Amino acid sequence: MHTIYIRIDEDLGEYDMGAVRDNLRSIGHVTDVEMDAGSSHNMLIEFEEEHVSPIAILRQLQRHGVHADIMSG
Repeated sequence: MHTIYIRIDEDLGEYDMGAVRDNLRSIGHVTDVEMDAGSSHNMLIEFEEEHVSPIAILRQLQRHGVHADIMSG
């Protein structure tokens, strides 16, 4: 398992953050997605790095209309 910290540029509401979370969880081999309750900009994503790459996760966010950067991983 591998975890990356992602910072989202947009100010997303609770509904949109839930949609983004659900969308990421639908990616095969993404095992967990956690949002920072205090900030709609921070997200931790756990995944099986043998099967999915951090860039693939960023591309999925971009397809959802979200601009983000990997802050650590």
